[in-house]
This record gives sequence, C-alpha cells and structure tokens, in this order.
Amino acid sequence: MMNRAESPANGISSKVCALCRSKASQICGGCGEISYCSKEHQKQHWANHKSQCKPYKIVFDQKYGRIMVASKNIKPGEIIFREKAIFTGPKQGCLPCCLACYTSLENVEEASLFRCPGCNFPFCQEKCAKSPEHGETECKVLSRTKSRITITDMSKSHPVYQCISPLRGLLLKTTQPKLFEQFNGLENHNDLRRKSDYWSVYQINVVEFLHKVCELSDQFTQEEIHSACGALDVNAYEIRPPNSGQQRILGLFPLASMMSHNCVSNMNHVIDAKYQMTVRASVPIMRGEQVFSSYALALEGTRERRSLLRQSKLFECDCSRCSDPTECSTYLSALRCQKCPTGFVLPIRPLDEKETEWKCNLCSYKLTAVVVNRVVDKLKEEFETIGPNEVEKFEGFLSRHASLVHPNHFLFTSARQSLSQLYGRDEKYLLNTLTMEQLERKVVICRQLLDVADVVEPGLTRIRGVTLYEMHAPMLLMARRTFEAGQISSAEFKEKIETVRSILSEATRILSLEDPASTEGAMGSAAVQALDQIQRWISSM
Repeated sequence: MMNRAESPANGISSKVCALCRSKASQICGGCGEISYCSKEHQKQHWANHKSQCKPYKIVFDQKYGRIMVASKNIKPGEIIFREKAIFTGPKQGCLPCCLACYTSLENVEEASLFRCPGCNFPFCQEKCAKSPEHGETECKVLSRTKSRITITDMSKSHPVYQCISPLRGLLLKTTQPKLFEQFNGLENHNDLRRKSDYWSVYQINVVEFLHKVCELSDQFTQEEIHSACGALDVNAYEIRPPNSGQQRILGLFPLASMMSHNCVSNMNHVIDAKYQMTVRASVPIMRGEQVFSSYALALEGTRERRSLLRQSKLFECDCSRCSDPTECSTYLSALRCQKCPTGFVLPIRPLDEKETEWKCNLCSYKLTAVVVNRVVDKLKEEFETIGPNEVEKFEGFLSRHASLVHPNHFLFTSARQSLSQLYGRDEKYLLNTLTMEQLERKVVICRQLLDVADVVEPGLTRIRGVTLYEMHAPMLLMARRTFEAGQISSAEFKEKIETVRSILSEATRILSLEDPASTEGAMGSAAVQALDQIQRWISSM
C-alpha cells in the first residue's frame, strides 16, 4: 500500500516513523493510522503492521456503544473488511431443510431423503449428514430428541429448527472457545427482550427444549440460551445460500455486528458461497465517519422500517431519514392532498407515527395518524394480493391510486421495482415482443426507481447495478428500431449507443462486485458480454 504525504490538513503532521521513531513524512495508505519516514521503512515494518492495517477502527460511542469508524478516507468500491461467518444456521420459522447445505426439503420424497444415523434428522444426501456443519457434538445433542421428535411433513415448519442456530452458537463454547468468546460478547438486549412476546416463545421452543429434551441444563443456564437467541436476533445477517431458491438462512459475523444502523447506508455487503462477507464502501466515507449498515429495507416507508427495527432489533431508529417528514425529499410515505392540486400530506412528527398529525405542505389540510395508517394498510392489503408476475395488476395498482399517494410512495416504488424486471422477462412481455411504448415505459420505470434508490440506497449498490442493467436493453432496442426505420441519422444512432454503453459500463462495474454464483453475479457476467458486443459494434460504425 503506497504512503501518502502528511500535511497539516491530516492533523497528524507531528507523528514519527513507526520503525525508527524519527520525524515521519508519509502515512500508511491502508489504515491512515501510523506514519513512516520512508517507503523503505514501511516495507521493513510491514510484517509487524500487516495484521493491524485496516481502513477502520472500533471505538466506543455514548449513544451506539461499540461502533466502526473509518480510520482514513475510503473510496466507493474500496474493501473495508472481509469476514467469514463463525457459524450459520436455519432461520426461525423455516420449512425443513438440510442442516448442512440448507437445501429446502419441501418437495423431497421420504425415499429420497437421507436420515442421519445418529440423530435421525433429514438431510438431502449422506455427504451433508457427514459434513462439518453437522458436527459430532451437534449430532450427539440432537440424537437425544429421537424418541420425542420425527420430522415427516416437509411442507410445514417445525419448531425444532428454531433451536439449531442458537445451539450451534452455544456449542462453540467447547468446540471453538475463541469463536464462542466473540459470539458471547455480542449485544443480546435481554433486558428488552424479556418484556416482549418473543421471550416466552423462545422459553418454550428453545430454552426448555434444549434443557429438557436435549439434556443441556448442566452445560448452559436458561439465561445463556436466551442470550444466544438474542445475539442472533440482534446481530445475525440473512444469507441466500447458493442454488437455494427462496431459502434464507442466518450467518453470524461478529465484526460486521460492529456497524451501527442507519436507514441510508454508506456500505454494501456481499456474502459468497463459502459464507464470507465482503464489505465495501458504496459512497465516499471520510476519516472519522461511522460505517453504517442498514437493517431495514431501504425502499420501505418510515413507519414500516421503524416497526421492523422495533420488533426485530429492539431499538427506535431516529436517524436523519426517519426524522425527516420527506425522507430526504423522496416522499416515500407521503399522500396526495385531497384539498389542493399539488400538495402532499406529511407527518408533522415522523418519530411519533401513532399519534402525529399529518399536514399538507402547501395548505391547511390535515389528517390523523389513525386515518393515514388505515389508508396505507388498506393499500398494502391490496398490493400483497398481486402475484409476482402480474404486470397488468401492478400497472392497474399504479394508475388506480395515483390520485391518493405521492408518485414515489413506497408501494408504488415496490411495484416499479417488480415491473422494471417483468418487462422484458415475463413470457407475455419478452423484450423483442414489446412495443415502442412498452420499451419506453420500462425505461421510465427504471429512471423513476433510480431517482429514489440513489437517495436512500446511494452509490455502488445492488439495486443501482440491476436497474441500470435492466434499463440498457430497452434503450438499445429502441435505438435500433428507430435507426432501421430511418427516423434517426447514423450520428444520432451512434450517440444513443454511446449512452447505452455508458449505462452498461456502470452496471458492469457495480455487478462485478457481486458473488459470481448469485443472480446479480450472473447478471454481471451477462452485462460484460453485452458491453463487449456494444463496444465492437461501435468500433465497426
């Protein structure tokens, strides 16, 4: 890592060389934390410094507790850290799945299953039953349930799967004590969870099961088991295992848990097939700034995000976006005023969503929170009845309620996110069969989606990469059709193709950061091929 020259602006011009203690002229470009008098001394010191050379540091904050802050200026796309999950496991409420590769067993016949000889749990194959994920210690514990539990109906969730992830965390105490120390040191919010309905559910389904049926009362107290459940609820990341369809699992990443939440994140993360997380800056992060993750869906409204965070993470989010009635001028929760033609109704106190009045930003029109929530809940009920591939119903929803909510309303934005991919992919709307109006519609939808996403999920993010990729194809096809019809000149055609190349180039850059085995990674590979074809096309013009 090359050094950069020190300057008074860095605030560290008086530092000394980490090797010889003479006055330093350059600072480490990797972490920004230590200095050197020369490149030669940096090279000599690298063996000692390598393990500490990170672009972040963990510090204590009065409000957030332990937090991650940038120790130097971090550029978009720059890796902040990589971390492998210390363990993975099934999500709460999941259908029966293989305990090693997490393949859903929903549509697997009994004859095709492999049952572990030790514990009788179903696996997709013998190889998985013998894998390290289902280790000897876990199998021995679960074998104590054989006389009490037999999982036969693969189409229904079974409460025993709620125990697997907490059990794996607890068993680290004897199998890998250093990893257990990391797991045990994570926030569990037991004081708050004790007052929630979750506590009694965990008490019956996990604590008593592990104590009485799995006979672990001599190894772990009830409080320790609750703490394991809490640490997972508060800190675990959701993972899409490779080739798993809709299946989701949990992964525990202690370092990633140090990133505080903000509803506008400044990083993005990718988890690969080996459950290694790579965290990159999505926007510039200045030295001393926090590295923020987002535990909520960025395209949801404030009430929905805060409700999710309250229930799942046990805190009240008061970030700058949640505190802003306009949600950073996106108006994702705003209704249209029914009194004046151009006003929008916004919450006066957005952090008090149950009691706040909502008022038009241009006139005196007001609504109570009860009325607003009733209207939005009714719209959500209707929206949730729309199937994943029903283009006409999504479009109908948008046109039918255009007079009721802001064009960017989170339900409208969600509909557009679906439509941006359905146009061109659904069998009734394949790209080459779309009319010019439908192609233009797809482009407009993508632009509207980006207008919102670039504010609440800015920078080198998955949604931007995917949406740019979706946008390039209709733009390319429209350019070809208009040129072949003689409606534009060669120069105009080339200009349009250059625009498409620019869009596709950015999409390629973003999607190249995704795991190659993921849907987005495959899209990135397709984008590379499309970009190469367009560049050859332009060269031949």
